Amino acid sequence: MEKERAEGLAARAEEAVEGATARVAAEGGDGAAVVSDPEKCNTVTFVGADGMEQSFPLDFLLERGAIVANRVNGEDIMSVMGATNQLWVPGLPAKYFVRDIREIRFTNEEVPPVIGPFVDDGHDYTNRPNVAAKAEYVGRVGEPMEFSGWAHDFDKRIIAVEFSLDNGEHWTRYDLGDTTADRWVSWTFAWTPEASGAYQMKVRSVNEDGDASPIAAVHTFEVL
Repeated sequence: MEKERAEGLAARAEEAVEGATARVAAEGGDGAAVVSDPEKCNTVTFVGADGMEQSFPLDFLLERGAIVANRVNGEDIMSVMGATNQLWVPGLPAKYFVRDIREIRFTNEEVPPVIGPFVDDGHDYTNRPNVAAKAEYVGRVGEPMEFSGWAHDFDKRIIAVEFSLDNGEHWTRYDLGDTTADRWVSWTFAWTPEASGAYQMKVRSVNEDGDASPIAAVHTFEVL
């Protein structure tokens, strides 16, 4: 079973990493033993194009359902996150998420790395819950404009998305249906301008605790 799990993770990683190869037999770090037999693998190390390395216990990644993503909500991840791919581990903050992965090493370490329980001390999440927004930069009076984006809060559900056109003085709230903490929310919002001028749409998400994004997503546009 362990062999099948290790081979399965390698196959998923190789399929997900665009333009890179998940090398099962690669040079290990100091004291690392290269794994030719997946049954003996206990550690997975991700190496980014910038040299960043992050190692995890194999069982930890499998239990968390870790993935190497190259698309977000059907869009190429480059347009959303600014990278060709990114590691994503449910329940962990972004500091663990290696981007632009160029190598994945499967090794057998005498002492596997330990990823302790994460405690949110306010330093890892600068904007929680998080949100992003995009739309056209030019609209026309009387014609609907569509805004879209995503929202997530790591281990909490997103229950609503709010919009403001008066710099946050007033917010229009739209409650969401069934959502889960392990899936991002993809949202769309249509608004029809009634007058020409320069506008700024602010968007924030709300989690299951009622907390709203401390930093709203902002989209500035002009209506002709």
